[in-house]
Amino acid sequence: MRYLCSVIFLFILFVSQGYAQTDTLDMNIGISNQTAKMEEIIGKLQIRQDPRITDLLVRHSQINQRRRGTDGFRLEIYFSSENKARELAMRVKNEFNIIFPNIPSYLLFQTPNFKVRVGDFRNKSEALKAKAHIASKYPNAFIVKDMVKFPELFTESVEQSEEQ
Repeated sequence: MRYLCSVIFLFILFVSQGYAQTDTLDMNIGISNQTAKMEEIIGKLQIRQDPRITDLLVRHSQINQRRRGTDGFRLEIYFSSENKARELAMRVKNEFNIIFPNIPSYLLFQTPNFKVRVGDFRNKSEALKAKAHIASKYPNAFIVKDMVKFPELFTESVEQSEEQ
């Protein structure tokens, strides 16, 4: 009985999958025909929405522009609240800038600690790669969530190629 139920179930499964793969709408006539149909549909598309939605999108955009950054990750390589913590933090920051000039560093004060944080990483995997890269010099570095600067959209090489 189990065997018969299993066979019937498998038969129904294969038949339904076979039917699901057939082109009942004749959509695969040609890619160019599909593209033309989509452009025709999009050209006739009318969006009716509450005008408050547009206002919310504009407000959201303005808030993001004022933040001057996005949620991301940084590596914290130093923190201290000693008497000369500020001088020590400046020294650590300057040493880091000499050793790793391509990674930005930031000195900040959060009561009662002076901290040195490095990098502008949009996700944790980028931060982990950088942590592995600097681990020989800063083995106690750890990943923290922070507001990071927006990445640059154009590199110098792209701008130079556009000029030529």
